[in-house]
Amino acid sequence: MRLFIGVDFPSMVVDELCSLQNKIRSLVRGGRFPARDNLHLTLHFLGETPESRIDDIRQVLTVVASRQASFQVSVGDRLGYFGSPNPVRVVWVGMKGDVSALSVLQAGVAQAMLELGFPVEERAYKPHITLARDAFFLQGDGILKNGWLDFPVPPFPSMRIEQFALIASEISEGRRRYRPVATFELAGFR
Repeated sequence: MRLFIGVDFPSMVVDELCSLQNKIRSLVRGGRFPARDNLHLTLHFLGETPESRIDDIRQVLTVVASRQASFQVSVGDRLGYFGSPNPVRVVWVGMKGDVSALSVLQAGVAQAMLELGFPVEERAYKPHITLARDAFFLQGDGILKNGWLDFPVPPFPSMRIEQFALIASEISEGRRRYRPVATFELAGFR
């Protein structure tokens, strides 16, 4: 199974993310856009994992969740991109609010996964939501500036992060689909 650990969003936030994706679509020629149900915030990518490891993963993630109170965040106010301009590898939007609590949660998840033998990303964690991949911007140099898009992001509603999930990434009918395998409620949500 291909697994990752992530945070899903309330439907009102997903609606706004889809609206933002549609605005990005109007600026690009080509690109891939995650489906509505696949918009999420990744905490840790596990990759191909034998099903026999799921119980161990559940146990350690239950402990991580029990040590973390719920917290408030919202989608950030700037669009960024990874990779060289045109096409850009990833178009993303960051997070704002209690990002320090989000980073503590991510570090706890990463440490727990390391103790189970999963590799940890060497780059510093940069919380973001992927909105598009392999996007070729029609205006190119006019909109792409040093890792940022010169494009306004409307304000997003604040949301309380109360849980995270172990998620399976599967191909079904030729499309990538994400399916929660287990959900972990943060201590402050009980």
